[in-house]
Amino acid sequence: MSEYEEYAQEALEEEFSVYSVAHLFDKVSRYNSTIIEKDITGTLLFRGQANSGFPMDASIFRNSLISKETALINDLILQEPYEFGNHMSDFEQLVKMQHYGLPTRLIDVTTNPLVALYFACSDKSCEDKDGEILILIESLQRPTEKQVKFFAALAEYDGKSIEFFVDYFVQKGLMSKDLDFKEKQEKLENVFRTKYIPVVAPKNNERIKRQNGAFLLLGLDIEQPDYFIKNTFNLKEQLVKDFGDGIPRSLIVPQEQKQVILKELDIIGINESFVYPELEHQTSYIKNKHHIKAGE
Repeated sequence: MSEYEEYAQEALEEEFSVYSVAHLFDKVSRYNSTIIEKDITGTLLFRGQANSGFPMDASIFRNSLISKETALINDLILQEPYEFGNHMSDFEQLVKMQHYGLPTRLIDVTTNPLVALYFACSDKSCEDKDGEILILIESLQRPTEKQVKFFAALAEYDGKSIEFFVDYFVQKGLMSKDLDFKEKQEKLENVFRTKYIPVVAPKNNERIKRQNGAFLLLGLDIEQPDYFIKNTFNLKEQLVKDFGDGIPRSLIVPQEQKQVILKELDIIGINESFVYPELEHQTSYIKNKHHIKAGE
């Protein structure tokens, strides 16, 4: 490899990598300048993943759980009817279920790049893997918008035919029963033309507040002939590509930099104790800080 080729390779790696907190700050500052200069509509959103080989999907899409989505949700509502009831919208229920660890069709993202950087580095089971920060530029929808209601309603849909699919949304009150069947089907196909929608997170718990949280709410792959049977998909190929605006949609965090970056983040207060305000995480952070092993 010639000297020029080595220089070009180093420049390319620098553009698509993160080596420190300062390095990320510099990049995000440039991205924001680009958004302003080019009058790009949308907000920068970030997602940190501990392994760059991970897909970009929702937890309910993994391990064949999609076939159990409705059962999982209904079982939890039956178990805790006062926590999840008619007083909550479908989206609010999903957010609360996600918070307490139930697999859902939500993907956590954040408006804070440092929080994403923490998640790209902090998973001990992936210490030997490069991390990744995924970047999106999106206009966030509010939970009360109609499309959000359609997408969130999918969680309790469990049909196997196009007729059942159409009737479900009529029964949910999201579509007029006066439309003919073809009109209803076309309307639904238009609603679900996009595979996901970015949604503002309700700031109703401390974790979301600290993480500057938002969500990607996943829908269907409408291109599949049997889309009315809930399916799974990986958003990564759709999201990580060259959009021609000079802003990369994926930054790699080299494995050898993870521990240094975590120390830098800790100095400025981004650590387990900050991103997870619950008491068990406060004690976990203190134990790790003092190098206390399990059982001691």
